Amino acid sequence: MTRGRAAGGVVLLGVLLAAVGPACAGEPYERLAAIVHAHSDLSTGELSLEELADMAERQGLGAVLLAENYLNRVEYGLPPFRALTRVTYESPSVAGRLDAYFARVAQARAARPRVLILPGVETMPHYYWTGSPLSLAMTLHETQKNVLVWGLDRAALERLPVIGNAARGVAGFQTFVDVLPALLIVPGAMLLVRPRSQRRRLGPAVVVVRRRAWLPGLVLCALGVTAIVRAWPFTQSPYPAWADAGSAPYQDLIDDVERAGGVSVWSLPEARDAGEHAVGPVRVTWTTEPYPDDLMKTFGYTAFGAIYEDTTRVEWPGDVWDRLLGEYVAGQRTRVPWALAEAAFHEASAGKRVGVIQTVFLVRERSEAAVLQALRAGRMYALRRGRDTALALAAFAAASAGAEAISGEMLRATPGATLEVTVALAGEPRPADVRVTLVRNGSVAAVWSGSTPFRATHRETWDGRPAVFRLEARASGGGRLLSNPIFVRTP
Repeated sequence: MTRGRAAGGVVLLGVLLAAVGPACAGEPYERLAAIVHAHSDLSTGELSLEELADMAERQGLGAVLLAENYLNRVEYGLPPFRALTRVTYESPSVAGRLDAYFARVAQARAARPRVLILPGVETMPHYYWTGSPLSLAMTLHETQKNVLVWGLDRAALERLPVIGNAARGVAGFQTFVDVLPALLIVPGAMLLVRPRSQRRRLGPAVVVVRRRAWLPGLVLCALGVTAIVRAWPFTQSPYPAWADAGSAPYQDLIDDVERAGGVSVWSLPEARDAGEHAVGPVRVTWTTEPYPDDLMKTFGYTAFGAIYEDTTRVEWPGDVWDRLLGEYVAGQRTRVPWALAEAAFHEASAGKRVGVIQTVFLVRERSEAAVLQALRAGRMYALRRGRDTALALAAFAAASAGAEAISGEMLRATPGATLEVTVALAGEPRPADVRVTLVRNGSVAAVWSGSTPFRATHRETWDGRPAVFRLEARASGGGRLLSNPIFVRTP
């Protein structure tokens, strides 16, 4: 997108906003378009932070939410001595150099002040193996079943309860087994210290020769010391890699982030990942199956990736997201699971472009704290640009008897009162044909078709039962917009 086209889109959106009024009277929110879940060359990305910021600015984005890999390492060890026989593969991550990570973000912010850069991490709470190298076939599961984390300082990040983080390890039976080979140091030292007597015949005479068993002694001591080094710090993950632990490791991480004051986001819950690699004669495959059910099994997370460059259905009317929202209004959840758009951007050469997948935050100021507060409160909408046009949510509000609420907010209304839900959309940089669906408690309440700038109002006499309204719009050329919900309850 050129700067001229971006400016034209802003003018068009401003005209529509002036016509329909602000999204919520008296609330001076600014729309801050962002790319959520981006990697730089600090971990597994291709671009530097400055290049990412420049690319985002060219696409009209005002923020980049980084999700650099954190402790991106997998290990396998043969039983029973798993530490001694451990083989490790690790790809670039920011684990162990978090101070440098934060310093690098601060440097990029100063160099590119027009784009807000937020540091965050992509975590792998757990993975597990099936198969055996003895059978020449092994499978690694769930390495792409990830949770994104923002809003934590270095100390909190260092203690994240993810598999392989020694700071959160526990002592267990496997720890004891892994240390056992250290006992080999005792016989090894005895062989080195105490010479052995050997009789040798030299002609008619017999000579007694005293020699130390250097080779076996050194081998035993080396094995013992290696066992100690590899077993250090004498702990293991609470959920080891040789068994499926279900949703427990993920819930532990979500709870830990919540206690530390951060935000956690389930990443790409319906994406698949699979591959295969030969390690000598052993065929190693890896797979991560879609995991939308884990959105139902876990609690307290902030949001999930609802729109990304893949086919999704959790946000379909009546599907997983509506069931989650129903649990919230029924009091079975204390936190609303918000929806966002997740770019998962690593490199332009992978066929992805910055700016196609956007999350638009409603903020009062352009700061990290304001973005995270909007994320926690659900003041945002998810967007996928079409070939020629992107939709902009000019208004989505529910009103009754003078009270009004926008996405993420609760409207208090009186049973029997008239309830109005107002929708307004713009097309940027040019108009587009749209089909707009209003979902109420998991069912389609209204469907409209038209062209942008678009405006519609849904009216009903509220029956007094808790209601959840959310919006989806699809535009010609593949554009799409998904709002977060508005809740209606009695005072």
